Parts: sequence; structure tokens; C-alpha cells
Amino acid sequence: MKTDGTYKSKNIMMYPDGKYRWVYELNLYKSSAIFSEILKVLGITLVIVMLLIGIFSLMDGDGIMDTLKFLGEMCGILLAIFIPLSIVSYLIYAYVTGGKYCVVFEMDEKGITHIQHPKDVKKTKLIGALTVLAGIAGGRPGIAGTGILAASRTAMHTAFNDVKTLEILPKQNLIRVNETLSRNQVYAEEEDFAFVADYIKAHCNHARVNESME
Repeated sequence: MKTDGTYKSKNIMMYPDGKYRWVYELNLYKSSAIFSEILKVLGITLVIVMLLIGIFSLMDGDGIMDTLKFLGEMCGILLAIFIPLSIVSYLIYAYVTGGKYCVVFEMDEKGITHIQHPKDVKKTKLIGALTVLAGIAGGRPGIAGTGILAASRTAMHTAFNDVKTLEILPKQNLIRVNETLSRNQVYAEEEDFAFVADYIKAHCNHARVNESME
């Protein structure tokens, strides 16, 4: 797969500023990727809380067995509360956004940016905006992407040199680009997935790569 700036498809295009750009619309009801990230955050938070409770319990003079029993009970209670709450919150979020998560990706040799857009910005509108920007950029590459960035809700940039691990999940159209303290989720259509994955792998020289067929 070429990674020298020559790749082009109906979904991905190289712009005059030297960046690849594409739009991806994720179906929140069919994909488990975002919800799984929520569960991971919940799990980490729960472990931290349990450790703190255990330390305080031992400092108060409780025995190890009593502490473990108490932690088990607390863990069960918290899971019974937060898992249903997380599911309901996710479904509400999906409903409010119309069941879609629309994002623009910008990628060059230095890194990749994940740009989320408000729920009222649709995929067709973003594709049209990118097409217009490509047409007017001409000899002014700095123009490309300005309007898209200005309309964004949140943007997350990952420098390839800082990436520690890559998780490549073709069946989910997902590449997780993980730094030490942050995780960027990159999506691409099935026909472009191999190119995007190969490009990112080629530029993440220090990353450990985990590929899965799930």
C-alpha cells in the first residue's frame, strides 16, 4: 500500500496543505466502540475507588478478610448502580445525536486529528464543505480545513512519534491510536481501512501493534 501521498478514493483525498481528509459517520446503535471506552473508564475508576476504600479500611484496623468482604459488597453495589446508569446515559446520548457520531479526520506524516462535529452537522454537509475548501485552496494551503475546524465541537490530535500502541480492528473499521495518557479512535470505510492502517503503522515507529479480526 502506498503511503507517499498518492492515495485517493471516493472517501479520502489529499488536500493542498499536504493532509489527507475524510469524513466518517459512526452508527452509535450498531457500534460498541464508544460504549466499550465508557466501560473501560468506569472500570479504571472503580478499581481506584476500591483500592482507596481498602487502604482506609486496613488503616482503621479491619482485618484482611473483613476488608475483602466489604470491598466485594461495595463493588457489587457500585456495579449495580453504574452499569445500568451508563447504558441509559449512552442511549440518551445516542438519541440526542440522532444515533450518529460524525467526525472529520485529518492525517499527515506527523500525526492525525480527530474532529467531532455538532449533531446538526451531517456527513453530506461535511463532505461538501471539504470539496469546496479543496477547490478554493489553490496556492493558499492554509485555507484548507479552516472552516471545518471552526465548526468543530472537539478536536483531538495525536502525534505519531508519541504513539505507544496501535489496536487495529478491521471488523469495527477502527484503529485505536494510544499515547501514554490518551486514546484516539480512528475510523475509515472498509475499502480505505487497509490504507489508513498501513499509513499509521508506517509512521508510528515506536508503537506496539496489536491486530485483531474481531
